[in-house]
Amino acid sequence: MPLLRRRPRIQLYTPRVVVAGQPFVARVVLLCREEVPLEFVDVELRGALDRFREGEGGTEERVVEFLRQRARVREAGPLAVGEHSWSVTFRLPAGAPVSYSGGSYRISYTYHVHASVPWWPDARAAFVAHVESAPAETASPPATSVFASGPTQGESPDFELSLGTTVVGPGEPLRGAIALADPRRHAYREATLALVALESADGFLGRTSHRREVCRWTLPAERLRETEPLGFTLQMPEGVVAGFDHGGVALAWYLHAKVDVPWSRDPEVWIPLTVVGRREPALQGERAPPAVGTRRVEALWRDVAARCGLASEPGAMHGAVAGAALRISREHVDGRGAVAVARLATPDLGLGLGLAGAPPRLVGRDMSQTTCLHQHVSKYTDRCPPRAADDRGLVFEVDEPGRDAAALRRFVEDVQAIAASLAVAREAMPAPAAMAASVPAWERAAGQLGGRLQRAGMALTGAVDGVAIAVRTDWDARGRPRRTLFEARPGVPIDRRHHLVWRAEAGAPPATELPLAPLWPGASEVVVDAGSIRVAVDGPLADPLEQLDRITALTVVGKHVEGRRGHYR
Repeated sequence: MPLLRRRPRIQLYTPRVVVAGQPFVARVVLLCREEVPLEFVDVELRGALDRFREGEGGTEERVVEFLRQRARVREAGPLAVGEHSWSVTFRLPAGAPVSYSGGSYRISYTYHVHASVPWWPDARAAFVAHVESAPAETASPPATSVFASGPTQGESPDFELSLGTTVVGPGEPLRGAIALADPRRHAYREATLALVALESADGFLGRTSHRREVCRWTLPAERLRETEPLGFTLQMPEGVVAGFDHGGVALAWYLHAKVDVPWSRDPEVWIPLTVVGRREPALQGERAPPAVGTRRVEALWRDVAARCGLASEPGAMHGAVAGAALRISREHVDGRGAVAVARLATPDLGLGLGLAGAPPRLVGRDMSQTTCLHQHVSKYTDRCPPRAADDRGLVFEVDEPGRDAAALRRFVEDVQAIAASLAVAREAMPAPAAMAASVPAWERAAGQLGGRLQRAGMALTGAVDGVAIAVRTDWDARGRPRRTLFEARPGVPIDRRHHLVWRAEAGAPPATELPLAPLWPGASEVVVDAGSIRVAVDGPLADPLEQLDRITALTVVGKHVEGRRGHYR
């Protein structure tokens, strides 16, 4: 036997990539140029965590092994000249982290082959193992969220950004879109998008985190200033790995978007990404990003309008609700930014409606009517208080929930509920206390005129010989009946030459071609305009039929205007 033994040469054959949780086979080969006595041959798979820390003397490393799997492939005995091989199966735990080299720690895997030679230095060799997450078996789900650097309200520089998906794999494209808020007001410069690894590690004082920028993309300023959203495509690096949380260390991925704005804060947003294993090319389709900016807002408003049964147009939605006309528009208010304004136009409520108190509540001229109104609408107006109110309608306003379809829909549905409850309240409304005793007489008059009585304001509408007639009580600021108005509305416009305004204090009535003579006596005011002839009589009216002659005279004037009597053209 030669004095100097030649140790066997070690080779190892393994898969190029090892996937945690899946078994794999490693084959060890020993090449002997002479017969070699052996005690054993072991193959070991080790996982190590190297943590970096800056010390006084530079970067310090602390290595902790978190995994050891050993297999003995050869027991004691001589090995003849030639090639000898053995196979062994390993399986990493399903939760084992992938291979990773970062700024604050490194996770590595190595194979160690140990051939023990008695009375001589052992043959040893180490090989690198590359561990990846399992390949993704499905395509990435589409993203549905829009990420914003700030609230929709206000006038500070902000932007919206969307991604086609937030689930990506190594080397895959990622589509997105960005829209700037009010590019004409703010001097936006370039935007930067960075893929950032958030590395966390447990320490004596708790968990600390370190951000490491892996790659960066830049969007040019001249394209960002365009009014339309800017689309982009990012190519993920080949070296990105799936995130993990294992053994006191964790890895998470973010896309950091930031826009440079001179003399102002730079708006930014952090978007969490989920990195998965490598995918087959057929599963790497590019997902289109959700709409951002004006396109997103318009799409959101169209969707809410459709769900609420309203028609939509750019920046607004409208429709009819319980006899009222509703229009909701997106408007801009200095200092607040975008707001949603709902204008509800109602038939004349006749309540002397207004707002009082803090917070403001709906009030009418009569306490009993105000109580009835609150019984019907307060559960909705407490949640959606009006900004303004009168007998012809209400106005509501909220900060425009531009990114929250549910919030916008709640606002629309609240206003619709208020419109419906107002319609019910009108039917149930009692007469004002000052004229409650006159209700039976007014109802008889409404029946004789073929119309109906609105008790809230003590007003009736009807028709005589085809001419629309109305009798209304006019109230003063303190809720007292001031006068009674009689009105005829012909079916055609009244010629300008007949227009007039006469008050009793003016003296004798003016000359006119219209047959107004029966209307002057007892009147405090007579008005003729393009749409109607109106006569005012001071004081409340206990029974409209007491003024039947005046109503008949108004009918004659209305028919005269329509050309059904006399020479009128």
